[in-house]
Amino acid sequence: METLNKINSFVWGTPTLLLIFFTGVILTLRTNFFQLRFFKSSIKAFFGGNKVRGDGKRLSPMQSASTALSATMGTGNIVGVAGAVALGGPGAVFWMWVSSLFCMIVKFAEIALAVRYRETARDGSYMGGAMYYIKNALPRFFAPLGVVFCICGTVAAFGTGNMTQINTMSQSISQMVKAVIDISPRGDFLIKLATGLICAILCGYVLKNDGRIGSFCEKVIPVMTVLYIGITVGAIAFNYTKIPSVFAQIFVGAFSPKGVTGGVIGSAFVGMRFGMSRGVFSNEAGLGTAPTAYACSDGDEVSLGLMGIMEVFIDTVVVCTLTALTLLCAGDITYGVDMASSLTLNALTQVYGKNIIFIFCPVVCFFAFSSVIGWGLYGAKFVTFLLGDKAQKPFLFLFVAAMVPAAVFRADAVWVIAEILNGLMALPNITALLFLTNEIADITYSYKRKLQGK
Repeated sequence: METLNKINSFVWGTPTLLLIFFTGVILTLRTNFFQLRFFKSSIKAFFGGNKVRGDGKRLSPMQSASTALSATMGTGNIVGVAGAVALGGPGAVFWMWVSSLFCMIVKFAEIALAVRYRETARDGSYMGGAMYYIKNALPRFFAPLGVVFCICGTVAAFGTGNMTQINTMSQSISQMVKAVIDISPRGDFLIKLATGLICAILCGYVLKNDGRIGSFCEKVIPVMTVLYIGITVGAIAFNYTKIPSVFAQIFVGAFSPKGVTGGVIGSAFVGMRFGMSRGVFSNEAGLGTAPTAYACSDGDEVSLGLMGIMEVFIDTVVVCTLTALTLLCAGDITYGVDMASSLTLNALTQVYGKNIIFIFCPVVCFFAFSSVIGWGLYGAKFVTFLLGDKAQKPFLFLFVAAMVPAAVFRADAVWVIAEILNGLMALPNITALLFLTNEIADITYSYKRKLQGK
């Protein structure tokens, strides 16, 4: 287990982060800061600029964006951010913002290429993603990278996108029940087992086809996001007098964390690493996952890419930032110690009282479950690329079945392996993006000329 953790730290360490960051900088310069100049267009595209509706086989643009958001907005936006702040200090939030700026253009590039190089299945649905632009846009000797990408993604779907989320759900429900009544270890086991079974049944129903996935995500994600934003904004407003000092901690801590954390975190590089890794891990820009959902949509490459920019903004700049500000305003953080699992709930309890657990835990559960749904779609598309249509049903059966043991037992080794493979997905994807930089720039310039011609 120690060896796996070391490998995981390396995969999600400096080399991968610098590679994704470097790619974001290159794309930003080549597109003349497209993500900033056309940010208003991304708002319009995301919040109603595209009225195309899905037909059951092909998702609508909003359904594809909601599905992508469902996969990224899992428990990491709540628990992961808490861990980043505790281990990286307040300055980690600043570096999370910096990473999101460059992640926006990386996400745009992935989506635009996925839509451009997608293929049409026999039933009329679309199949796309990083594996398809590796296959169709790069020279043939790059083809094995698409296979490697899909193998890593398939395994990661079971761990990062399924088992970790389901286990967090069962723990949250158990915690909520314990707040009302005392339960025995056997009772706790049965509650978690029931959680796994219910999730498996619901997930099996939703994952039956792309239309159900898109419809579910389109309805659930906006409600849960607004609810979580509401309770965190309320907690921050309750501590409004601390807001100026909190922002001061963030900016000072980004470059000189020693004075903010009492010397516990003495290196600015630590805050940079945890902040950037949390940003990348949360919005998944560079991993090549989200384009798989967007490519299933009837939208065009630029409008869907613009929606991807807003997806990163909502996930990282809005939701992750609100989690961090809630924690920092509460001020109950022991720096250098990973207390992520309880930090956010403790901060909210200080404002709303113990009963907030009956709102917080369901929100966590819906975020976790929606993440499972999004990753279920990804995994099915990866397996189809590798083995054909007939492999999709066996994969989904195993994917759903894995939820039951995941709800009851922790399998840290499986999760760490999946997280490693999740990180390794970035290598083939980033390679493709770097080779296709000129094409990405052409897409943005063509869009600019189109607007100027109107």
